[in-house]
Amino acid sequence: MKKIAVLILTSVALVGCETMPTSSNPNAELSRTGKPGFVSFGLQSVDFEYAAKQAVQEFLESPFALNKPKKGRWVVQMGEVINDTTYRIDTASMTSRMKRAMMQSGEFIFTGATGRERTSFVADSRQLSKSRMFDQSTVARNGTVVAPDLEMLGAIRQRTLVGMDNRQQQLEYEFDFRVVERDTGLEIFQAFVPIEKLGSNKNFAW
Repeated sequence: MKKIAVLILTSVALVGCETMPTSSNPNAELSRTGKPGFVSFGLQSVDFEYAAKQAVQEFLESPFALNKPKKGRWVVQMGEVINDTTYRIDTASMTSRMKRAMMQSGEFIFTGATGRERTSFVADSRQLSKSRMFDQSTVARNGTVVAPDLEMLGAIRQRTLVGMDNRQQQLEYEFDFRVVERDTGLEIFQAFVPIEKLGSNKNFAW
């Protein structure tokens, strides 16, 4: 019985290995535990981490990023990131990683006053000057908000390809990010990070 059980478990493990998709992401099989991770047809945290690092690294190495403004750091506004895939994706999983990496470089800081991630805090703080309840020496003054120099925006796209024998399918993901300069309106940078996943067509990706 023990031998039969071992054979069954081995067979299940082999079937699992055969049906698990492969990914072009070199970090696809890494997990936070240090052990081999599960690879899915869908986008995973390791995919967002990889794409974010690749995009930010390319941006930091671009000629434009090397020319720092006089004030020392670029002020960046977060624009719209479109999810053009068949999955429900919280695009903040991507943009939060990009923002963190860019701020850690010491060359960028993000604004909360404008863009897709603006908060009501900045505008609401200006209204406190009309209230007698607040110490007017501590309220925010008009004309002090720093305008952004750049806007970062992009899209996450997906294509699904099925082999002629209908046995395999390949998902092609594209992380496409752009940076637009405020004064000229010119697109001064673009990062394009592809990730492909190949596996059995029995495990439908949609």
